[in-house]
Amino acid sequence: MKAALNKPIASLFELPKSTKANVKTEILFIERCLDLLKPGGRLGIVLPEGIFNNPSLSYVREFTENRAFIRAVVSLSPDTFISSGASVKCSLLFLQKFSVEETQRFESTYSIAKEEVKAKYADKIRTERIRLANAIQRAKNDRNIGERKVLEKELKDYLNDMENKQFVEARQLLKERFDYPIFMYEAERVGISATGEEDQNELYPNANQPSDIKKTCLEWYREFLADPKAFPNVVGAVL
Repeated sequence: MKAALNKPIASLFELPKSTKANVKTEILFIERCLDLLKPGGRLGIVLPEGIFNNPSLSYVREFTENRAFIRAVVSLSPDTFISSGASVKCSLLFLQKFSVEETQRFESTYSIAKEEVKAKYADKIRTERIRLANAIQRAKNDRNIGERKVLEKELKDYLNDMENKQFVEARQLLKERFDYPIFMYEAERVGISATGEEDQNELYPNANQPSDIKKTCLEWYREFLADPKAFPNVVGAVL
């Protein structure tokens, strides 16, 4: 990463949509951590759950999914960081950066999916583009400015809609063809109370493990690694 003399720090990153807009620090952390990982390297990071489910941050999830396997997501209790002054519900995200070969396979799979979807709609888009272009030209010939503007907006909206439609379908194909299981766990007791005192901990085997927990998160994860198919509720890779 190169220094950005007299430029906003966001200009050093790919993820910010604009170097002028405020950027959440956790978004920059995700990109920087992935950049620092070697191919095949692993990462564990605590993130606000908005990163996982906020529709406006889908581009952050896509950025991550395009570069690394999501190995596990562990949702933490809302009380986890209250004693530190943070009330945002968080999750632990565990990633493994693609190797060189995995990156090539991912990019090839995605490229093929996009080309297939593009070909699927090519004739339809071409026909509608020609129809609207001819209508716009007639409006120009008739000096009908109002109708021309309406038609130009219709063409622009149509092309945007079709672009979004193709993007969604290509990502769906990618999900089906570059699929892998992801371990997910909802933790209620993580070793610290809302007041900052030591509490029961179900994340890993320990002396303060809850008596009603037969297996800790770590033990479930090890079983998952041994046989993912034994867990029917695992989810596909590309969300």
